[in-house]
Amino acid sequence: MFLAALFSACNFVEFDPDGQIETDAEKSQLMLKGALLSDGNLYVQQDVSTSVSLVSTNSNNPLTDASWTIEGTGYTGLNITHIFSTIGDITVQVTATFQSGTTEVRDFTLNGVKDMSIYDPVKIYITGSYVVPSGTWAGQTRYNTIILISKERFANKTAYGYSGNFNDDNPSLWLSGVKIAALDINYIILNGLPTSVGSDIGKYVAIKRELLAKDYAVAPGEFEKADGTGNFLWIDLSGSTFVTASKNVGIIEFRINSNSTITPLGDGYVPTVASLPGNAGDSGDGIFRHELANGKFIVYFNLSNTFTSLTPFMTIKDQETGVWGVPIALTAVADFPNYGKAELLEAQVLNTLCSLRFGNVITNKIPDYAQMERSAYYREPLKELSLTVIRQ
Repeated sequence: MFLAALFSACNFVEFDPDGQIETDAEKSQLMLKGALLSDGNLYVQQDVSTSVSLVSTNSNNPLTDASWTIEGTGYTGLNITHIFSTIGDITVQVTATFQSGTTEVRDFTLNGVKDMSIYDPVKIYITGSYVVPSGTWAGQTRYNTIILISKERFANKTAYGYSGNFNDDNPSLWLSGVKIAALDINYIILNGLPTSVGSDIGKYVAIKRELLAKDYAVAPGEFEKADGTGNFLWIDLSGSTFVTASKNVGIIEFRINSNSTITPLGDGYVPTVASLPGNAGDSGDGIFRHELANGKFIVYFNLSNTFTSLTPFMTIKDQETGVWGVPIALTAVADFPNYGKAELLEAQVLNTLCSLRFGNVITNKIPDYAQMERSAYYREPLKELSLTVIRQ
């Protein structure tokens, strides 16, 4: 069985393409790949099978073998898979053998976390409800809502806040620069629910509101100064199913439904009733979809116009050199006039980071970034769609 995954809380976690050399190990010739690199730290997700690789930083002296000890379990080989059970620091002990016959013993430190689904930095939960007893909204239901925002999207991480249309009497009058309380700046997702970790370091900042069943918009941000004063700057939430790239990547839009569910209103959202190309159970969103079938990896791209009015293409990046390959012409998808597809060999993408771009005119080779950024798979820093296909 195969699985195509993002940084998801499913069965596998995609690895960081660059890896990390610890700052206190400048003389080491080893690099560990297999964890999310952020702010100089390496993160792995608890209870998720994660592929980890060891490589040499000396291209003239590659590795030939390695032995590992992780959480008391031993492994051999340059590529291994482990289910991490620890929250916090995890020591990974390796003994590596180089082509020259020399060896190096090295300890890497990973940080185990409960959730690292950064492909969508926004998560919204309804944790309860009550009927309004009096006033303008008497008899209507208010829903206890928690909006979680990944801290990785904030620059300074000192004073968090938000603006939003939470004035039910006048939705056009936005609350401006509301500071988030210290008790709400350290959240994780525990057993599927938003949970405060108090003074410990949490992955998310929480916005808590009691909302009616209707549409809302909110812009998370941070204050210029640590005391919550100065300019209030919105953050970039590109790739989220809750934002619309053509409008503003700083504004989260969602609907509270009367059945206590949340509907994202961003342009990457695909309703479950939508008719999409590919077979049932395929992965992806409304912009980029993918499936494995008969030894092939099939990708589908939602184009900015009908297929017949374009000459669409896709390209694949060589992860070793960073060079984008020769454009591959897309073919039409029956019954889906705005989609194009391409077929790759399974071996081209299996157990490795796969970076893709697509565009509208194969002769000019210009990617359609405006369309790509609507996908949850889009990585803004590299301006590409990224995923990993892993054998399960």
